[in-house]
Amino acid sequence: MSKLYDISAEYKELVAMSEDDEMAIAIADTLEGIEGEFNDKANAIVSMVLNMDGDVEPIDSAIARLQARKKVIQNKQASLKNYLRENMERTGIKKISCPMFTITCVPGRENAYIDNEDALPEDYLSVKTTISPDKTAITKALKEGTTIEGAHLERAKSSIRIK
Repeated sequence: MSKLYDISAEYKELVAMSEDDEMAIAIADTLEGIEGEFNDKANAIVSMVLNMDGDVEPIDSAIARLQARKKVIQNKQASLKNYLRENMERTGIKKISCPMFTITCVPGRENAYIDNEDALPEDYLSVKTTISPDKTAITKALKEGTTIEGAHLERAKSSIRIK
């Protein structure tokens, strides 16, 4: 069986040749045959795509299961570290050395917490402004025939829908 790409090229070539009225009748049967072969290839490709869907769900399930397991392990790590920190602070022990590693309990750094943002002086505020093109409005205007410097319409790739 031919490749879909080769079938497409042959079909396109025959369609161009069929524009000549004398050739159209002779080519019609060949076009039908090629179109049938093309449809068979397309059906085979869609079958492969749909079969791959069967692999996606178990993979998603495994990912979710492993992410949940990872979260449990990370929470346990944090809990054990916190337990050790609390007990090192309670006993006043700042450092523990052994051949494999050294454990050091260092004081936390000071962080600012905001109680009332409105009460802060302007010197301690920052302004964030975001300017971005309104692509929906630009597309609408371009479709209506308006010329906009710095923008143009371009057709996106076609897509395949399988229902």
